[in-house]
Amino acid sequence: MKNLGLIVTFVTLLCVNYSCSLDEPSYGKTTTENFYKKESDIDYALTGAYLQLRNTWNEYALNFYLLGDCTTDDALKGGGDDGDRREVLDLSNFIVYTTNAEVARRWTILYELINRCNDVIQYAPDAIGDADRLTRYANEAKALRAFGYYSLVTTFGGVPLITKPMTPAEILKVPRADIAAVYQLIETDLMDAASNLPAKSQYSEKDAYRVTRGFAKVMLAKSYMFRSDFENAEKWLKEVVEVDKDYELLPDYGLNWTPAYENSRESVFEIAAKLYDKNIATGTNVPHFFTSRNVSGYQGYGFHVPTQDLYTAFDADDPRITYVFTRTGDRYAGDTEDQDNSQSVTGYHDYKMTVPRVEKEGYDVWMIPYNIRMIRYADVLLLYAEALNENGKASNALVYVNKIRERARNTNPVDPRRSKQAYIPPTTNNTLPDITATGQMELRQAIWHERRCELAMEGWRRDDLMRQKRFGETMRAYADKYNTTKGANFTDSRDYLLPIPQDEIDKSNNVLTQNEGY
Repeated sequence: MKNLGLIVTFVTLLCVNYSCSLDEPSYGKTTTENFYKKESDIDYALTGAYLQLRNTWNEYALNFYLLGDCTTDDALKGGGDDGDRREVLDLSNFIVYTTNAEVARRWTILYELINRCNDVIQYAPDAIGDADRLTRYANEAKALRAFGYYSLVTTFGGVPLITKPMTPAEILKVPRADIAAVYQLIETDLMDAASNLPAKSQYSEKDAYRVTRGFAKVMLAKSYMFRSDFENAEKWLKEVVEVDKDYELLPDYGLNWTPAYENSRESVFEIAAKLYDKNIATGTNVPHFFTSRNVSGYQGYGFHVPTQDLYTAFDADDPRITYVFTRTGDRYAGDTEDQDNSQSVTGYHDYKMTVPRVEKEGYDVWMIPYNIRMIRYADVLLLYAEALNENGKASNALVYVNKIRERARNTNPVDPRRSKQAYIPPTTNNTLPDITATGQMELRQAIWHERRCELAMEGWRRDDLMRQKRFGETMRAYADKYNTTKGANFTDSRDYLLPIPQDEIDKSNNVLTQNEGY
């Protein structure tokens, strides 16, 4: 939202004056006597909800990538050594303690998001102001709350359902709901949002990053896909793809990670990190965690390292290789040094989260103006292809998976942002031919493979492996193939879910119960 920078200072002060922690929600110390009374109050509160996903030192995107990729066959923890962010290494080795800090971070961020959404949903209907806008604010909050609960239920299973403002004492008495109840709330919230939110094109420029009807419908589809309800998933994906037509693929895959195409027609959901004022902390520090440790102007922490297994999943002539991996010897235009990935175990770093120095000149490396691309239309098309195939509609599925293949093969294998490129995929007229398989099992494997390549390093790999019920077999096979501890300890009865953070169990006086195996 363009006006985000104008009100973030107010929201930040609100968080200082009224606690923003999980066990002491803002509404535990704020009364309705002097707030939530008018439209501007609700707008501030909703902005506070959006900001829970981008708290400067606790960004959801960092947790999303580390959990979503580094626990899978797509990425290694990286960093300086094994002790550098050790909790992520434990997660990737499936030796997870109930006190794991990265697990607790996800729980806290998402419940703080939910808490703030509850404020908006509760108080918007009675606030003074434009009734239509207040209704929209409430439905934005419902969409964000559903996103929070989707991220929780797919990680922890049944979780406490907090659906209205509560005091700290009340919130700690809420037990875990069963999984079905959590999904029911997700569906109800998203259906309301899908019916009442505008299309992306209907928002003004200053509201460009708000959630939309398309976001709500895509999250509905993701929730159905996670439960293998392909019939309902197809229904909602069809609305997005064939009825609403709010999105389209960019002509070149690489454009998705350039400044000119932030929040583009391919983007379903981005976490905005624009810096409208360099003195206001609205940028992101995630890229600095992932870039090379050795290069002037980058000197990042080297986390989120692509695996060799991910690299070999690509055809050698696939142009997308250019926009997934950086290598030693690459040089971005305007740099005076080549990239040096010598501290990366595989020799690769994450291209999609590398911001060239010329694009962050004058900014603090911990506050970079780079949007986090959370959901792209390519993801939607591949989900649609998968649902169609599972519903016995292979010929229709081929149309959408081949749209992804077509765009990929027409992508420029030479990155315009690099002045030197260590590897250029040798494209030919035979690069990435259309998939022709019509057998359900064969096409399923082809679609799954295409998702891995198209969405590589975008945080959705764990989600895919879990919902496709092949997480354990994939990780044990990875451990065998590379003779490594990563994946070797995966236990199906335990590791499809993470532990409930022990601190949350303790605070609840054991009202919350632990997941099996922890």
